[in-house]
Amino acid sequence: MINTVIFDLGGVLLDLDIQRCIESFDTLGLDANSWFTGKNAEGSTRGTLCESVTASKMMDLYQTGKITTENFIGEVLKECRKGTKWDEVVTAWDAMLINIPVEKLDVLRQFRMEGYKVYMLSNTNEEHWRYIEKNFFPEFVMNYFDGIYLSQVLGMAKPDRRVFEHVLKDIGAEGGECLYIDDTATNCEAAASLGFHTFNVEPNSMWNKETIRMHLE
Repeated sequence: MINTVIFDLGGVLLDLDIQRCIESFDTLGLDANSWFTGKNAEGSTRGTLCESVTASKMMDLYQTGKITTENFIGEVLKECRKGTKWDEVVTAWDAMLINIPVEKLDVLRQFRMEGYKVYMLSNTNEEHWRYIEKNFFPEFVMNYFDGIYLSQVLGMAKPDRRVFEHVLKDIGAEGGECLYIDDTATNCEAAASLGFHTFNVEPNSMWNKETIRMHLE
């Protein structure tokens, strides 16, 4: 019986536009396209950003907490046009973060009211999480979740199976008790290999409570 629903963030709860980020960096003289289009080599443990997009080495270090925001932005700044300011790089980096529809936040509340445990499991990074908390949650973020798991805190990123193993151990659940929702097929496959029920949604799609409920039965 499923009693736990675990949501990915980007592409599921949060609408993303990576092309907008690329274009923002282009205006700063940095060719960001190559950062977002490289596929993982076989056996690589680099995390996903969204469907068919994996993290560059620098991004992977950042989203797994191996380097600080200062390290990451500083390295990006070196590749930008001379005279580019720190705040311009941060703004360009945050440009991919669009919105969390309030209807989706309402669904989180409704499932919790019905007795389901609701968690977030996301590959993200310190700056993006700061921006998201500040701009997209009208209330304290923990009002919507029973727990939050972020790659920069875990020190590892999806689709690494260890991420899902850690979550199961931490919440005291079996895979078969959980529905995992992600816009990236490889992440869903990793979760399914541990017994999770999965729902691979279309990126940035406007799902609703009834759409999810179909996967809880």
